[in-house]
Amino acid sequence: MYRIVGAVACAAPLFPTHASAQVLSQYFPEIGRGVGETWVDSEQIRISREFQPQGLHLGGFKLNGDLNEGVGYIDNANRLPGGGQSAIISTVAQIGLTSDWSVDRLYTNASVSDLRYPSQGSQNQTTWTAAIGGYHDIANDRLGFDYSHLNLVQTPNTLGSFATIQPVKYQVDRAALSYTVARDGRFSLIPEGNITNFSFDQGARLPSAIGISVPQTYRNRAVIVESLTGRYHWTEAASALVMLRGTEIRYTHGLAGYPGRDSNGLALMAGIDYSAIHLIDLRVLAGYQRRFYRNAAYPDYATPIVEAQASWAPSRLTRLQLDVQHGIEDSAFENVAGFTYTNLQLGLSHQYRRDVILSGHFTFQKGQYQNTPTRLVGSILTQAGGDQTIFGGGLSAQWLVNRHLRLNLDYNISNQNVLGTTGKFTVNTVMIRVDVNL
Repeated sequence: MYRIVGAVACAAPLFPTHASAQVLSQYFPEIGRGVGETWVDSEQIRISREFQPQGLHLGGFKLNGDLNEGVGYIDNANRLPGGGQSAIISTVAQIGLTSDWSVDRLYTNASVSDLRYPSQGSQNQTTWTAAIGGYHDIANDRLGFDYSHLNLVQTPNTLGSFATIQPVKYQVDRAALSYTVARDGRFSLIPEGNITNFSFDQGARLPSAIGISVPQTYRNRAVIVESLTGRYHWTEAASALVMLRGTEIRYTHGLAGYPGRDSNGLALMAGIDYSAIHLIDLRVLAGYQRRFYRNAAYPDYATPIVEAQASWAPSRLTRLQLDVQHGIEDSAFENVAGFTYTNLQLGLSHQYRRDVILSGHFTFQKGQYQNTPTRLVGSILTQAGGDQTIFGGGLSAQWLVNRHLRLNLDYNISNQNVLGTTGKFTVNTVMIRVDVNL
């Protein structure tokens, strides 16, 4: 599976209508992995070897860079019922520096994304990210580290979001540390700890509160996670995994007159990791998680938790990939109970010609929300029980002109409802993009 852990996922800004995944799953490594490492899909590199960007070699480092310019059309730039259409002007750039040492690894990367909507200027958005990380081998053990800063925006097409008439800016800072014991042995242990801080410094403008900006600082919080993963290699290609994970959520801005919303969580998962080179990759972790609130005024919350990835290459030119996630997440407006979410994405890519790659994807996302406790009704935390469902899909054609130049044609569609509005709506986007690589 194509995965560069620690690198920032920059594909999302290129598809404005595609419903975004949760922040933690979109930008950070899978649960149960050590931090600071890189995994690259060798099959994908092999079939496109002559078109792979070379980057620049600088001593013991390799510099990679990418600039993507696109223009297109969206029929609902507001991502709300009755939203207006607009052209799109997209600019995405990223740069990364990775060590090329025989042992140890150090990397740093940064990205910026700018989306302009000439006919819907209130939807313009600029985001940027930066990260540094790596690992150091100590005998047969590995110490991994990573720090990331994300300047992002939240829009109504995100699962768990709510109706706002312009993007809401927020920042995420995350520091992670892991230590893999006996990484090359039949049995290994990976203790990991990370802390993620969410900061919202911009108010949200709601359709029902014309001219009023609702403060968002009540959403500021720190999420602390500790985990211990055991891995047993019963063959060279197959491993069994067991993981125990604890989570603490601490809010930095309380709400006057309401009990604190701090909570602790516990999850137990087990699964397998299987890789048959050039044929199939399978990674499944499943278990149960529970959230305990420190204040007895709030009921506990429990649900199964699943993270699964599977890819199958029926031929040397075709690959099918399935990603599934299910668990507890905090909603955009940080209701105490949060919500359970399910994310599913199915993707297919085919190398039609040596220099032409065709791909398509289907997405399904569902959020299920509990009713607000009685004492919170009418407060900023009010939430009505119900479901949010997002269907999406798209087609893409990529022409690999040479190592440094690629042309892309993309079409994406999504259909969904948004919390705080009634009815469903559809968003269609067409983009033409030019990608230049070092």
